[in-house]
Amino acid sequence: MLLYINWDGFSRHWYEMARSRGAGTPNLDRMIAQGASLENHFCGLPAITNPMQQTLVSGAWPAKTGNCYVRFDRAARRFCPTLRLNRCENIVEAAQRHSLRCASVHGWYFENRGCREDDPDAPYLQGDLPNFESRVALLLAYLRGEPCGKNGLVMRQKPDFAALYADDIDSVCHNGPRLPYRELRRAQTLEEWYANLVYAVQRMDRALAPLLAQKDLTIALAADHGGMPYGTAAFQVSSQEASLPRAQEVLDAMQKIGVRPFVPTRADEAVPEDAEAALLFMETQALFYLLRPDADGVLERVQKAVSALPFLRGCLNSAQQQAYGAPSDFCDLYLLTRSPYVFNTWHNDGFVGGSHAAMEDSVLHVFCAFWGPGIRKGVRVTRRTDLTSFAPTLCKMMGFDGPKDRTGSALDDIIDEGK
Repeated sequence: MLLYINWDGFSRHWYEMARSRGAGTPNLDRMIAQGASLENHFCGLPAITNPMQQTLVSGAWPAKTGNCYVRFDRAARRFCPTLRLNRCENIVEAAQRHSLRCASVHGWYFENRGCREDDPDAPYLQGDLPNFESRVALLLAYLRGEPCGKNGLVMRQKPDFAALYADDIDSVCHNGPRLPYRELRRAQTLEEWYANLVYAVQRMDRALAPLLAQKDLTIALAADHGGMPYGTAAFQVSSQEASLPRAQEVLDAMQKIGVRPFVPTRADEAVPEDAEAALLFMETQALFYLLRPDADGVLERVQKAVSALPFLRGCLNSAQQQAYGAPSDFCDLYLLTRSPYVFNTWHNDGFVGGSHAAMEDSVLHVFCAFWGPGIRKGVRVTRRTDLTSFAPTLCKMMGFDGPKDRTGSALDDIIDEGK
């Protein structure tokens, strides 16, 4: 059986940090030593869960899946979330075209896209399970033939492909009221924020042990994006300085060159017909749209003016966005803060903020490793790779080319075709 494990928010940085502290990460280390790892593996933009998860399961960037988190409908003049949109075939759908059996545990990207709650032959299993440990337990119970999920489904035949999703790391990164373990408390300092990440990674590492003990199991463990802190005393600035909203400074820079965009106060607010531009601020990212013909080079002037702001990591035009996999109509300019700055007012109440809509290396450089039968041992892929190679690689491991809408290519150098 091929098991796809997704650890939402698992940066390569978090792995290196966790393996160097305390109990380390013996099971992840074992996967890498006995299997294959992608040392320079990167996600794209926007580095947000829904777009990058759909890229992972389809082998295509948001430019093709259509999922870019939010887009501006110029006809309706409203910002519209893309939710779970995926215009491409995913791994499960491709596997089922080849008559393979599939199952998904909390892998929401396969819910009603190949797996269903009421389908005993292709089940989507979920429950009130707050962390990776509990979801591993659900998968193992299913494989033992126990009734599982909301409908008490029982395994008829062992699946050829299974998926297991966990957002422990992502929850810890965002540092909100919902944390995956009772032992954790919301971080009030950067040191505590990093300590929580290490705790989550090491706890998830321990939960890998029973999976590594399964007979004839191949594991592909991947992540959609990493994360970064904001609104915290670090990076040579005070907590007060880091928490100040930067949106007005962006607007001031634009107004100095004569551009006054409409800024909606909520995502579904209509942009007035007479607005020459629109600008949506969302935590650490902002989307700028010019709503009239760019006859006098406005976009270039706006990009130049905004790029000079010291709290920005990037201000990307459409061509630059597309180089990271974004759709051509994602936005005219994509603005991203650097850690620890934020666009909107940060009501932190003393807590550290965490985001992944950014271009920091701790966001874009993600973890990916393969282990078990069919994987070459001790392979370290050092060339640059990206998320679009993941789905084609899993499909090739299952014996077919796919998914059919993929733009990425399989990683032939990690596959042991003799097994």
